[in-house]
Amino acid sequence: MTLSGGYKDRMKIGLICSSGGHFLQLYSLKEFLEKREHFWVTFDAKDTSSLLKNENVFYAYSPTNRNIINFLRNLILAFRILKSQKPDMIVSTGAGVVVPFVYIAKLFRIKTLYIESITRSKDISLSGKMVYPFTDHFLVQWPELEKRYKRAKFTGQVI
Repeated sequence: MTLSGGYKDRMKIGLICSSGGHFLQLYSLKEFLEKREHFWVTFDAKDTSSLLKNENVFYAYSPTNRNIINFLRNLILAFRILKSQKPDMIVSTGAGVVVPFVYIAKLFRIKTLYIESITRSKDISLSGKMVYPFTDHFLVQWPELEKRYKRAKFTGQVI
């Protein structure tokens, strides 16, 4: 799968994801990202703090699952980060942390790309459902999901 599809190589990208598997899927695009200015928004966890020690990283509030307080805190954080960093696009593999970032990105007219988790083969995730109407590009990693969601595109698997 390629992310360059028509976008300029000098774009600034915000990478938004939870730690764990969501982070590892987005981190697997490292070769593509090394050539572009970027920053990360994720959770402060062993995997993220270790692999991103030389990166520009902002840590979001967790847990996000059905936690309205952290949703509001992350909404404010998204506003501050997107206003100061001014990315051309945000890219995410989920999960809940991306929701406020997509909403604020729409306010700032920042392009959004959501890559649904490879583990979602029958239906999209809750965070996917929450951002689906607002994303510019919604990629799924199973062709069956492309058939169920008319705005979703299947172009292959990330890992």
